[in-house]
Amino acid sequence: MSAQLSNQTIFVAVPYYGTLTLPPLGLSRVFFIATVDVATRKVTNNELQVWDPKNEPNLSVWMRELGVSGVVCSDNGSSYQAAFNFENIWVLWKQEGEAIELVERWAAGEFNNLEEYRCGEPIIPWCTVQYGMAVEYGFSAAG
Repeated sequence: MSAQLSNQTIFVAVPYYGTLTLPPLGLSRVFFIATVDVATRKVTNNELQVWDPKNEPNLSVWMRELGVSGVVCSDNGSSYQAAFNFENIWVLWKQEGEAIELVERWAAGEFNNLEEYRCGEPIIPWCTVQYGMAVEYGFSAAG
């Protein structure tokens, strides 16, 4: 996983337990990283990755270095949103389900409302760009 977006794949992260924040433990450290094939809209690979804050203290930087474009989680929002914004990683909040099922739903365009791409309040310019990329690559049923 070296590029955030290649001609063929997009990487989407899902926290192992569904949430980014695990009170009282802090941030989740285990993530499914799903590889989505742009042409087929299918998950072609899924692997577990463990974030070690001793090696990289910033979760969003670690995800960027893995090439992650977005995160799907069940959190209602997070104080860490600004860090994801800074790394141009979109976050789809308030989603429930199995990790691969969530990514498959995203890839199939079932998350078709721009408001569901909770990229911060108010919506910031890069969020529109990320959403626009998703539309361009056929990952959304929107407009």
